Parts: sequence; C-alpha cells; structure tokens
Amino acid sequence: MMVSLHAVIIGYVRSQVARLKNAQSTAVTVGSFRFQPLRQPEFVYSFQLHAVLDPTRRNRGEERIAQMRLEILEASEQLLRQVEQKWLDDPSQVEIKGKLLEIALRNLNEPLVQRMLITDWIKAPTDTVAINVDSWESQPASSQTMLQ
Repeated sequence: MMVSLHAVIIGYVRSQVARLKNAQSTAVTVGSFRFQPLRQPEFVYSFQLHAVLDPTRRNRGEERIAQMRLEILEASEQLLRQVEQKWLDDPSQVEIKGKLLEIALRNLNEPLVQRMLITDWIKAPTDTVAINVDSWESQPASSQTMLQ
C-alpha cells in the first residue's frame, strides 16, 4: 500500500512539473531603452520594458505589439526624455510604468496589456556611457552623414 501511495504522489508531482514546463509566460518584451532626460542631462538611464498581456488574448497581444512596436518605442522615448525627476527617483517606478501602459494601450487600440514591467534599470553618469557608433554602419549612407 505504501508503494502504491508513493507511486501516486510521484506521478502527480511529475504531471504538475510537466504542465508547468508547457505554460507560457504572459510577459512580452517591448524593447530596450536608453535615454537622457532633458531636466537631468548629467545622467543616462537604461532599462528593459515588458508588457504583461491578458492571458486569454496572449497571441493577439504578441501580434499587435510586434505590429506597433516602433510606434510604441517612439512615443515612449518622447515621454522618457521629458520625464519628471520624481518619477525617476521612485524605486517602484509607478508613474513611469503607468504612462508607458497608457502609450501601449493607445497604440494597440485594444485592452491587451494588463501592466508594464521594468527590468535591468540602470542610472549612470553621462561621461561613463559609451555609444557604439559602429552599429550604425548598416544604415543607409544618408543616415550616416546626418549622424556625423
């Protein structure tokens, strides 16, 4: 009887582990940001932005974010350059995440995103940040001349 009980427990645990391995995350990476606020030019901020999607509409959410990614990134960067200092000082980044959620929802035109997550938050002095100009070589010549 003990052997049977152990077999049932082991079978149950294995089935739960297998189910968890197949579960997909509802978080989707929107993009990476590096920005220098206008009101604090001596610092550069960097982070990863993720959207937590409605689990019942995950596939649609991923599709729409992929379609509208550049628009979301552009609007987000415009907001971040004008961000208020108190938003940057908040360790939980409530205001920034709220404003970025508004931008995502406005661009998606559907309530697919439930909340935003910020990871890899870095604040660094401007003089310590290196910009890799070599990555611009793949851009058209007209873009390269404007950057020089």
